[in-house]
Amino acid sequence: MIWQKASFGSRFVLGALALLLGCGHASPQPASPCMSDSECRADRICHEGRCRFIEEVRTELAQSNGTSSQAVGDDAGATGTATPPLAHAPINEAPMFMGGPLHRGMSVHLGPVNEPTRRFRVATGARIFASPTVGPDGTVYLGSLDRTLLAVAPDGTLRWRYTAPDKFRSSVAIGSDGSIVVGCDDSSVIALAPTGQLRWRRTVGAQVESSPTVGSDGTIYVGADGVYALDPHGNVLWHTATAGRVTSSPAIHPQGLILVGTPDGKLLALHTNGSVAWDLAAGASIEGSASIAQDGTIYVGTDRGEVLAVAVDGTVRWRYATQADVRATPAIARDGSIIVGSYDNQLYALNADGTLKWRVQTSGRIRASARIDREGRIYVGSQDDFLYAIDPAGQTLWRINVGQDVDSTAALAQDGTLYVGADDGALHAFHQ
Repeated sequence: MIWQKASFGSRFVLGALALLLGCGHASPQPASPCMSDSECRADRICHEGRCRFIEEVRTELAQSNGTSSQAVGDDAGATGTATPPLAHAPINEAPMFMGGPLHRGMSVHLGPVNEPTRRFRVATGARIFASPTVGPDGTVYLGSLDRTLLAVAPDGTLRWRYTAPDKFRSSVAIGSDGSIVVGCDDSSVIALAPTGQLRWRRTVGAQVESSPTVGSDGTIYVGADGVYALDPHGNVLWHTATAGRVTSSPAIHPQGLILVGTPDGKLLALHTNGSVAWDLAAGASIEGSASIAQDGTIYVGTDRGEVLAVAVDGTVRWRYATQADVRATPAIARDGSIIVGSYDNQLYALNADGTLKWRVQTSGRIRASARIDREGRIYVGSQDDFLYAIDPAGQTLWRINVGQDVDSTAALAQDGTLYVGADDGALHAFHQ
């Protein structure tokens, strides 16, 4: 670890500098170790389990690695050339879609290396499009088209079931106060207590397929008839309307932008007060979500079958064409590779410069987004009824027949259990 490599004198100087900088901010660092930037306040980031000032981390990384300190939290600049990601960039994870507000899809946990066994299966009454969210205590939250939201214990027992007026397509995010926050097809955002009781319900202007994203200050961002920002109590802070219903889950850029795709083919960047920073005409509808790399580059797929790399100012760095719609959210591996599936039945790994690294053929369309474990293994479902595990070099480790289409994005738990929903209407738990 970088901190361990530093000399005693360096540790003393950096520690004193962090203490002095911290005195200038009213918001203290949390006493417990952090898992995500969203747990840190002001201009701190979660680095190696602790909330740290960005400049402090930059300096420390530069001293330890002999590299430019620009790589942490900065975009590459006006030239459009992406800064290479750090070889030892920290993995952050939070209980929401794709593991956090950056939507990188990386997990701090390890997944099954060899073909796993089915640990349990919890059935609902209809198909599952939403993705499981694993809470801090190991509880798994998942909504179904049967209008229920389940809370399932790690041993497969049902902790509680909440029934809503309409279907759940949205994935759960856990709010800053522990609320279970999710969108519903009845045009509402719902917050439940960890025990399943309703805390609040906010009606918005359209059905909510978008998965909520929780910011570092507890603000909840979600798509519907545009983008909404809600406070932790469900009050609307602002609403920015769009031409159609937003299904994209908002991503939060470290430079203070809220990013969503729109059905009229735009990647929309909003300031945190709801005003428009820029919008990019992507050429086709964007149904999935954007993800944000370590160097600040934004990646998103379109119904034109393209993956776009976009700078923080809204300029396109490159486009990569697949042979059909890209509705998954691109995942980003530790080495900067972009992992994303297409409706052409293939999972792609792209280099950070937009060239093809490898691709894996399945027998069905890929709507699910990929998740990546701590050692770079990739887990993704396909509409050929299989869940796949693929190594960082593109070799299939195993595939397991779930029974029906897998459009749900998988989630990993601390004990290595892999959770996923499917069109058979069940939450599946696999463990090696």
